[in-house]
Order: sequence, then structure tokens, then C-alpha cells
Amino acid sequence: MYVSTARVAHMYYELGMTQQNIANEVNVSRIQVSRMLQQARTEGVVKISIDYGGYYPELEEGLAKRYEGVSFVVGDSVDGSDSAIKRSVGVTCAQYLAQHLKTGATVAVGWGTTLREVGEAFTTDARELTFVPVVGGQVGAGLDVHANSIAELCARNSGGTALRMFAPAVAESKKARDVLAASLSVKQTLKAAAGAQTIVFSVGSPFGDYTTINKVGYFSEEEFANLKASGAACDLISIAYFDSNGKRCGAELSDRAVSISLDQLSAIPNKICAAGGPDKHQAIAIALDLGLIDVLVTDDVTARFLLG
Repeated sequence: MYVSTARVAHMYYELGMTQQNIANEVNVSRIQVSRMLQQARTEGVVKISIDYGGYYPELEEGLAKRYEGVSFVVGDSVDGSDSAIKRSVGVTCAQYLAQHLKTGATVAVGWGTTLREVGEAFTTDARELTFVPVVGGQVGAGLDVHANSIAELCARNSGGTALRMFAPAVAESKKARDVLAASLSVKQTLKAAAGAQTIVFSVGSPFGDYTTINKVGYFSEEEFANLKASGAACDLISIAYFDSNGKRCGAELSDRAVSISLDQLSAIPNKICAAGGPDKHQAIAIALDLGLIDVLVTDDVTARFLLG
């Protein structure tokens, strides 16, 4: 029986037969089948087309060359709306975590609407995961986007454990912050967060329409005005603010955050930032330039912005 490359290709690609089954069927060796499949691709009998569907390898590779030592996962910006981008970035980040978290890992989590999307989408086969809020969050509006809520959501969706931080994200004064941070419960949670192998967080402008710090209402209008006057362009979970040159600013507000320190965050081995959308472009670029991100999960429009 004459065996053409097209026949072998049909059996392999369309009928789903294994190379060994094809070899048995047409009475040739498996090695011959393998060679014929390669020939079919070389001669154009088989044309493989990949629908990337929100996967952008060229953007990921370009960003990795530009920001040495940083890994990138680029998802789709969908219709370009803030909610769609956050959902897309959140789902993509959840999938990344599911593939990379190991059983027994401790994961520190930040706050915000993007992180909420991560938690909503997160499932994994990893076991005995512990999720720890990196910043407090007990009072005020927007409880669903506080780090405590997100840690609990991730734990519930993965069968893991969540620690809680019984304190607001931002205290009324630095003195009040220090008192809260020294209490046994908060101190233990902060220690666990600082000792995490992985942290998942987001960054953004302090002044965007959809920012969490605006939503929860910790700062007065005067405090926001002072923060703006300081040149703040990047909000890192209220732990630190940076201006467009990457210089720290707004210390009178970040000093009130009931959270781990910037140095402690920087020391966490695997820093995963989930952020996208036009309002966050500058903040993401600042955080990358400062070396605060090991893995960036973002959208394709943001990726193109970062590539210039």
C-alpha cells in the first residue's frame, strides 16, 4: 500500500492517532512516520496556524530584553475599559500563580480591585498554601478590596489558610501606626508577610478615578492635595509613594501605613505585580525602573507603552 505524507498527516493531526498506531496501521516503522510528518511540514502539506487569543509572545520577549531579570506575562486588553483590563489581568495572574505556586508556600497579598479579580479567578492544585495580607484593612468603604478580604478569598478558592491583620491599612498618625504594629497579633502577621516566598500586588497612580486609596477614604482632601503637590506618580500599596523620577515622596502618609516596610517588600524573593490600563502606565514603568517587580502581569496596550 502506498503511504503518502498527506495520509500520515491526516491520521496524526485530524484523526488524533499516535505515531505508533499509524506505523502499525500502514505497516512502516514509527521512525518513518516521524520523518514523514516532518516532511509534511517542510513541504507545506501541513500548515500549522496558532490563534494566540490574548497571548503576546513578541511583547513578552521584547519587554524581557528591555527589563533584564524581569519576567512578563501579557494578556489581552479586551475592549480597553478599566473593568475589562482589570478582569483580564486578574485572570491571567491567577493562572500564572496556579502554575507556579508550590505546595506549602506562603503568599503575601496586597489590596485593590485588580487583586480582587486575581482572588476571584484563583484555583490551584497546590496544597497547604498560606495567604497573608501585606497591609491592614479593617475599616472604611471598599472592604472587598482590602488585603484581608483578598487573602481570605484566595485561601477559600484553593483550600488554603488566610491570616488576618486586625488594623486599618492607614492609621490616623505615625504614632498610632507604631502602636498598632507593635501589638502581638499585627506584629505576627507582619512578620509572616515579610517572610513570604511570594508577594502579589498592584501599583498605580494615587489620583486615578478607580484607585483603591480613593475608594476606601483614608485620606482627607487636604492630604490628597499635599500628596499631589509632592509629585507622587506611583502608589505601592500605600507602603511607599514615588515621583516620576523614582524618588520617594509623601512620607507623611506612607509612614502611617500598617504594613511591612519597603525594604521588607524588596527582600521577598518573588515579587509579582498585576497591573494594567492607561491610568497605571507611568506607575508600572516607575516600579520596573526601581527593580520592585520580578514578574509583571499586564495587558498588551500597557506592554506596548512600556516598549515605547
